[in-house]
Amino acid sequence: MPSVQRYLSGRDNLVRTAALTASSVRPSTALERIAAQRLGGGRARLAGAYTGHEAARIDVEVVAAGGIPRASVPQFVGVGNGQLLVQGVDAAAALQSFTLTLYDLGIATEHAGLDVREVRLRARTPGAPGNSIRISVEPQLTRSATNWALLAEWSSSTARQSGVQWDFGGLPLNAKQELDGNSPRIVFGADPQVYRPFREYKDGDWQFGLSPALQRNVPAGTPVLSVSGGYVVTVTDGITTETFGDTTAAQPEIQSFYQLLLALQASALVEVAGVVAADRVVGGQASIDVPLRTQAWLLSLSGKTAAIADVAVPGGAPTQAVTVRCINDDIAGAERWSVFGDVSGALPVATTGVPYTSAAALFTVPRIDPAAVGSGRWSFTFTPISRGETEGLPSVCLRPFRLGRNAVARNVTFRYQLRPPPDCSCNDMPTPRLSLKCLGLDTTGGEAMALDAAVQSRLTGLYAWRSDFHESNFSKYYVPPKDLDYADAVTRAFSDCLQEVFEAAAALAEWDAAFTDMQADMVDLAGAAFNNYAGANLPDAVPHLTDQATAGTAFGAQTPLPSAYRPDAGGISETPMPQTLSNAVEQLVRRYTARMDHCRTLAGIVPKSDSSGADAGGCWIDHGDSAWWADPEGHYLPAFTNQPYISARRDPETGRAYSTMEFGFGLVAACPERLKIGDEITVRIESVDGDKPYKVGDEAVIQTIGAGPAWLAGGVDGTDEQRWRVAARAAGALADYVVPTDGTAVPPYGAAGVALQMAPGGIPFALGDSFSLAVEAGQFRWRKDGSVWTAPADIPADGQAPLADGITAHFDPGAAPSFVPGDAYQFLVHQPWAASHVQSAQAASWGWSGPAATMLIDFGAPQPLGAVGLARYGLPASASVTVALSADGAAWSAPLVMDMSRAVSVVMFGAIARYLRLTVANAEGGHIGWIWAGQPMLTDHHASSCQRRRQWAATRGDGWNAASMYAGVGEGWSLGWSSNDWSASRLLEADVVKLFALLDWAQQADEPLLFVPHFQHAKDACLVRFKADALEVGDKNEYQADDDGHRYMSAALELDPVYAA
Repeated sequence: MPSVQRYLSGRDNLVRTAALTASSVRPSTALERIAAQRLGGGRARLAGAYTGHEAARIDVEVVAAGGIPRASVPQFVGVGNGQLLVQGVDAAAALQSFTLTLYDLGIATEHAGLDVREVRLRARTPGAPGNSIRISVEPQLTRSATNWALLAEWSSSTARQSGVQWDFGGLPLNAKQELDGNSPRIVFGADPQVYRPFREYKDGDWQFGLSPALQRNVPAGTPVLSVSGGYVVTVTDGITTETFGDTTAAQPEIQSFYQLLLALQASALVEVAGVVAADRVVGGQASIDVPLRTQAWLLSLSGKTAAIADVAVPGGAPTQAVTVRCINDDIAGAERWSVFGDVSGALPVATTGVPYTSAAALFTVPRIDPAAVGSGRWSFTFTPISRGETEGLPSVCLRPFRLGRNAVARNVTFRYQLRPPPDCSCNDMPTPRLSLKCLGLDTTGGEAMALDAAVQSRLTGLYAWRSDFHESNFSKYYVPPKDLDYADAVTRAFSDCLQEVFEAAAALAEWDAAFTDMQADMVDLAGAAFNNYAGANLPDAVPHLTDQATAGTAFGAQTPLPSAYRPDAGGISETPMPQTLSNAVEQLVRRYTARMDHCRTLAGIVPKSDSSGADAGGCWIDHGDSAWWADPEGHYLPAFTNQPYISARRDPETGRAYSTMEFGFGLVAACPERLKIGDEITVRIESVDGDKPYKVGDEAVIQTIGAGPAWLAGGVDGTDEQRWRVAARAAGALADYVVPTDGTAVPPYGAAGVALQMAPGGIPFALGDSFSLAVEAGQFRWRKDGSVWTAPADIPADGQAPLADGITAHFDPGAAPSFVPGDAYQFLVHQPWAASHVQSAQAASWGWSGPAATMLIDFGAPQPLGAVGLARYGLPASASVTVALSADGAAWSAPLVMDMSRAVSVVMFGAIARYLRLTVANAEGGHIGWIWAGQPMLTDHHASSCQRRRQWAATRGDGWNAASMYAGVGEGWSLGWSSNDWSASRLLEADVVKLFALLDWAQQADEPLLFVPHFQHAKDACLVRFKADALEVGDKNEYQADDDGHRYMSAALELDPVYAA
């Protein structure tokens, strides 16, 4: 019986040789030039979307030089990189060549500018007016001491240093080699250059560097100072002045170069030409201070005296050396110094310890201790008074003991005695005044012992306020004593503090602020208030509690007292009234005494632990003991047991304690309870070592560099135009082409029927640069697939000539001549979606335009058909495909619906037809790779074994649980014919012949086939190819039968899937 298996091979496919007519083919843009033979400078090319159904070969040839005038591409010879564009050519323009030559560059208008590192500050207004712009930079920097100084010289040729001695607080660079945003700012001594230190771990150690790189050598011993503050930058042209970085005017502070460039973007006078970036790498704009220096600055300090301090250079100082030389050393700490400048000449004399100010330099020669300060010979003795035999002695010693800078040989005795009671202090008594005129010290008649002006003005204001407060709190029958006590205590706290701190500016500023705040606090207490009054002496009417009364005025409405509160009416004997203050005045005063103690710390004075004591000082502190060690001669303030002591005296005028800087010690007493009144300690300073800190002839040299505003320069008023000479071969000299160079639009040029447009480039033109071009014409012809040539046609003015099937020939001009007769080009137009692709089972496909398409297949004559199959298609899920048959092309069968849900689609039937029509609907962007129609091959008996297997195209790596790369899936089959079951499954000689023919075709065409395991189940069809390149066929009779019809053969056929994604 016939086999149930069916084989649909390309060998038996009627579509392979049929005539195909597709409704449409998807356009192709795969256009390839495969040959060119030319003498002209132009080129021909094809463009467009090819709609032809099959690939084609196109030939294009230039045949004549006449036709429509066109321009060649202008050719340039010279330096610049600008372009000359042809805008148009008149239809009547003569065929001739043109030459344009630059003969006059003109004078370019230039912006005035100033180069600052990698950018240029440029005047916004072009021309010479920008030369009047100048920029001034005023540093507003504060330098503070640090714990660092250079232990060795740092040379400017050394970029980085290794070793912890070079660690000046720099933070590590980040992975991008950028400075940390919190990097400190430092300077070396009086050098004006501000640096940002950094560190980087490299080669196993920290390396330390600066941003920017070190500008000048820094000698060993130079202190490292921290810097805060910014710069005020002024830009002016003499008429308009702009200021940036002025924080007092609520402007953002300018520290870095980047901040300056950002601020200048708002300037109406200048602009920044160059890249402005927050570059934080070493030396970047955001990691260096403002690099402009427009004020005089200090170059170096030298000389025998290196102690000169607080050096500053006035902005207008000249470039010179200022020599400071000691001329008098009689008084240590008050030496006198001559000051001489190379340019400034002799200047006023300077004094040690006194800040020196001049137009040449500012400095201070500091008071310094002698080289041997604190050394000498000294001793002490403890002399106790007599004691009973059973009374023990304390152990008293001075430890430590130090000599001060003003130490001299002397003996000082301190006696242990009771201190005066706190309620008996001369500080509470008024100070009598002496007439200096009577003493011969004032010849002007003015009063002596005048207070310091700063103290007097503030005391006047303080006591004026106290007077006004007292006056405001007085009314008839009524004075609130607690209010007045409060005001007196507050006034005393402010007055005492003022007389101690008036020499310190910061302390005075805090005192002024506290005084202002105190007056505001006390406003509510000013004016009459109420209190408790004992006795029965009040009038019968008192003010309303809600009435207001000011100083010097009577109360308003009166309210009779209720009888319960009137003593004469049998009421209580004490009248209760609201109180203004709470209870203890002294506790309320502590708010202000605490703030006065803060003022004392600003003046360098350590506040007393008991602010109500009578004595105070900075280096000397009254510890409040009931007994102290007093100097019987009254030269020195007392010492205290087991406390440090600094030699100190009290100013007889102000009562303020001050250090004599002679000696200091710790008075250490073991068993202090054994001390007795009258015990004495005698300190003997026998000798003091040391030389004078300064000597006559010592000098320091201050080298200054003068500077001034940075002026913009280079501004020029110009003509800003180039002139090009234009010459034509036939027309001769034409008008010049004038091209502006100031950035304005370049006008077009027209002459002799040609319109041109110059387009300047980034590289400017130079004298002698030239362009050449020609007006030319040409004709062409073309053919397809070697057919007959078309008639010659003019190359269009735009160079675009339509050919056929959506293809256009483009003639692109080049250097003259663009095209020469004989120029030939050959192109291959590919059609990846050709209709003929359905005739083969290879991977190529037919693709159509739009959502629907039809394919009409003409077999040439009626043919028997047993199946139609489709494979290698890609269709959307909404697509539908039907097949109709016809014998004459007029009458068609009912459509057969193809199942497109699987990888292949096969319909089995029996019919005779000449035409097959395939219709596709709802398949936008789809394609079909293979259409099979004909009689499937089958064997006499079906295979004895037919096994189906699912296979996946996957490449898996090595190792356990290796991953794989998935490429597709398909179904393969294993077929076998056994000669043992010759009655049910066998291969006859004719079957083998058909199988060999099937296999030969598949191998020769390298083409897969459709296999249907059972003709009644076409849905199981698969696209397969033969796995092996050989087929073994066995015979039950070992091919020994005399009649080949008696051969009962067996074979095994392996079919691998064609994978589909």
